[in-house]
This record gives sequence, structure tokens and C-alpha cells, in this order.
Amino acid sequence: MSKITVVGSFSMDLTVTMSQFPKEGQTIIGKKMLKNPGGKGANQCIAAARLGGDVEMIGMVGNDENGRIIKDLFVSEGVNIDHVLTTDKEPTTIALIEIDDTAQNKIVVVPAANFVYSVEDLHAVKDVIANTEMVVAQLEMRLDVMEELAELCRQFNVPMILNPAPAVPLSDGLLSKVTYLTPNETELSVLTGHPVSTLDEIKEAAQMLLDRGVKHVIATLGDKGALMADASGMEVVSGYSVKAIDTVAAGDSFNGALAKALVDGATLKEAIGLANAVGAITVTRHGAIPSLPTKEEVETFIQNQKIQ
Repeated sequence: MSKITVVGSFSMDLTVTMSQFPKEGQTIIGKKMLKNPGGKGANQCIAAARLGGDVEMIGMVGNDENGRIIKDLFVSEGVNIDHVLTTDKEPTTIALIEIDDTAQNKIVVVPAANFVYSVEDLHAVKDVIANTEMVVAQLEMRLDVMEELAELCRQFNVPMILNPAPAVPLSDGLLSKVTYLTPNETELSVLTGHPVSTLDEIKEAAQMLLDRGVKHVIATLGDKGALMADASGMEVVSGYSVKAIDTVAAGDSFNGALAKALVDGATLKEAIGLANAVGAITVTRHGAIPSLPTKEEVETFIQNQKIQ
């Protein structure tokens, strides 16, 4: 059994770069179009694998060319896909991504095969969940599947990282079963209904989630790092200042790295420090999976930062 099991989404990303986003009703000329495998779950899985993680992916693709391309990629990356299902009911999920010159992005995901994956499909791999060391999940699959996954993690005493993206309100029942919740600032606001324009407000929002039963809240703050919050207190773990060109998969790479470091026995602060470095490298490159760094690249980056 793999040490890290990612239960989550696949997509084929169609990315268009442009100087600025079009206004409503406006047509503009773009710069470049890229087609690459992605999806939050897939990104997180390969992020952990490239850092040397022993990783398995659970999810669903369509019976089409995009699904075959994705599965071939995972095999080449050394990820176990024995429990990746293929459906004839829907095509592989597509994500439409716009990126402007400031590296900001706008994304639309058409769920397709990701939403065909059911609670019954999840129950068929209960033994995989029971025997892994860490489960990583997101919200690009059906919410009932994520709720059942959290319950299985509770039953089997397996720690769960939940990246609450795309953000939707979550029940206390689900939150109370999450070991590590990793929202960005926008997601933190959606989950709590609380403003997050200052660090004090971010800390207040994190405390609201702790009060609802989350064991650890790790709020990602871009180049400012990440807020680590749990019953013992709160601390900002410093990030890295880099020139971002594409922020797609920054959070996903953070979550993959966090999982890898934690199963390796790092403290939470150490794991967040590594994840901050991986996220910083990711935003300096185009694409989702193509931007994810290897273990050697991360070690070189951290060493160079120390020299500077």
C-alpha cells in the first residue's frame, strides 16, 4: 500500500495566456494556448511523487483520449493508478484557464467524469484508505464522496489533508474529521463568512474553524507564507518572494509537499516550510503539472535562498 493516497480530481487543462482579462462582452487576442493534464487531485498527487513520495491516486477519467493521456502520464511519474476508474458516462473533466500578465488566473471546471465517481466507488477501495498513512483530498469531486471519505478516515484513524477548493460551505460533521485544512485566504473567507483582509482577521477566521473541530488549520498566504493554527497557538511560517508568472497549481503543490513531509516524519512547521518552497517554485513556471518541481530542484532552491 502507498504511504500517501490522493482521492481526487483529474482534468485536461486548456490554458490561454493574455495581457489582461476580457471585460464582459469583450473579445481580445490571446498570446498562447497550452493543453496539459491537471486537476487539483492530480496536481497534488504528482507534486508528492516528484518529491520522492510513495503515492497512489484514486479517481475517475473518461473513456477518451484525454483520459488515456492522463493515465499514461501517471504511469510515467511512478504513481500507482490501480484504482483509477474509467467511465463511459461522461468525458474526462476539462478546465478552462485564463492567465493574465500579473499571473492571476480565472478557472472554469466542467466536472464530467470527476462527478461520476460515487460513494459506492469509494467503498470499493476502503482497504486502500485503511492502510495508507495519509489521505489528501479536495472539493472537485462530489461533496457526498468527500464526506464519506472523511468518515472512513475517522474510522480507520488515518490523517486527512483537505484542500477546500473550490470553496463551498462545509458542515461541522465534515470539518470535525479533518486533520489538516489548507485554505487560501479566499477559501478561508468562504468557509467562515469572516473578512480576511488583515492578519488578525485571518487568525480570527482560522480560530472559527478550530472551534468547529478542525485539528490544524494551515492558511496559505502567498509569498507571505502560511498561518499555522491549532490548539497550541498560531504562527506564520515565512514564505519566499519570487517573480510569479503563473499561480495555477501553487496551492496544489503546497498540499502535495505538505503530505510528503508529514509522512516522512517532519514537524508541521518543517512540513509547511518545505511546502512554501515548493509553492514558490511552482509559480515561476507555466502550467500545472509541468510546473511541479523535483526533490533535487527544491533542495537547490532552498540552498540558494540561504546563500542570498
